[in-house]
Amino acid sequence: MRKAILITVRCLDSVAVAALLAMMLTTTTDVVLRKLVNQPVTGATELVELALGIAFFFAAPGVFARGANITVDMIDEWLPAWRKPLKRVAAVLAIATLTLLTWHMWKPMLDIISYGDTSADLQIPKIWFMAPAWFGIAVSLLIAVYVLLAGEVVPAREDPALAGLPRGSIT
Repeated sequence: MRKAILITVRCLDSVAVAALLAMMLTTTTDVVLRKLVNQPVTGATELVELALGIAFFFAAPGVFARGANITVDMIDEWLPAWRKPLKRVAAVLAIATLTLLTWHMWKPMLDIISYGDTSADLQIPKIWFMAPAWFGIAVSLLIAVYVLLAGEVVPAREDPALAGLPRGSIT
């Protein structure tokens, strides 16, 4: 199971990076064309919006797998014995939130499919904007449940994608 999570996270991280690169390329091309020939890229805003959603929501499962969520260590220093129970409570709250998001996004996704909504400029079906978000949240939920039950995260030093980072920068 652990190896499957590592492979899944690595694949999703790769797609997220590709989406970030596409977003930067689209924005740069749009700005350059607008400045040089007064002809912006048609639908650049929609493409950047789509790429941003993919980048953010496909990177989220890796955050949960690595335990790289943003935390504030105020109580940890005063009451170190509470560290593990607090992490478990935070994990349960994260799972509850991800469950609610996954559940509540399902019906609007079906509505978007049945209505056939599309974007204004490029006529991209709106489901392509919402499906990556739902998928990323659902995979994050599964990984968060695994981490809670297994009691482990993927240490940064075992993930080749994070090998160049200084030790302790992820935890």
